[in-house]
Amino acid sequence: MEHRPGRRRGIAAIVLLVLGAVILGGVTVAKAVDPPSRYTRGEQVGWTMTPTYTNGEGLYLEPVAEGGPRRGDVVLAAVPWSMKKTQMNRVVAVGGDRIQYKVSSKVAGQYRLVLNGTPLDEPYLEQWRNPSTVPFNVKVPKGYVFLMADNRLNSDGSQFANNGPVPVAAVTAKVVAYPMAKLAVWGQLAGLLVLLAGGVLAFVARRARGRAPRPVVLPVQAQGSVAEAERAAGDGDDVPRPAGPADERADVPS
Repeated sequence: MEHRPGRRRGIAAIVLLVLGAVILGGVTVAKAVDPPSRYTRGEQVGWTMTPTYTNGEGLYLEPVAEGGPRRGDVVLAAVPWSMKKTQMNRVVAVGGDRIQYKVSSKVAGQYRLVLNGTPLDEPYLEQWRNPSTVPFNVKVPKGYVFLMADNRLNSDGSQFANNGPVPVAAVTAKVVAYPMAKLAVWGQLAGLLVLLAGGVLAFVARRARGRAPRPVVLPVQAQGSVAEAERAAGDGDDVPRPAGPADERADVPS
């Protein structure tokens, strides 16, 4: 059986369109589902963690992993410089680290904190050229963490002499991006790409069907006439021929 041009592409387009719709629908349902019990919903208050977290932005909290927080973690901790019970900060150094900053010095043309003798890369800062408003040189004791907010121009932290490092026991939770939120973003992107691919295939299949030559179908009477003509041409040897002059001479008596 001969397939029409573009038939396979059309089938593939339908499959992709249905698959894309299923993915988008599944992601929508997944986003509406509450997170597992290990996650706690929270909300950033204030602008001390901008641009990482802005005022009123929703976030998720989870218990601190065994071994305590690590460098770079954003945590919720009871800090002495806040009137609130807890405040969000970033772990810049842990027990045993030496963290320091000199206002008069630059590293590669930019101001940087120095962690254990190495310039610290902090792409999350609100102001790259202002990693701290005060100089400091601190050796973090074991069992403590050195906390600073991301908006260094408008926040308090361990860099101030009257604050200092915070005990690990004061860290109550770690701020995380709920995995389903990341999955939802990738799922939506995948669903849109699948739908786009299905739409392109459907367009190509339609163009292929439009360009395909259509078979010429003769009317029934015309088909019969052609068949009779072919039979007549094949039987031409049996048709009686008119008598010629030679035949007439053959019948004259001698």
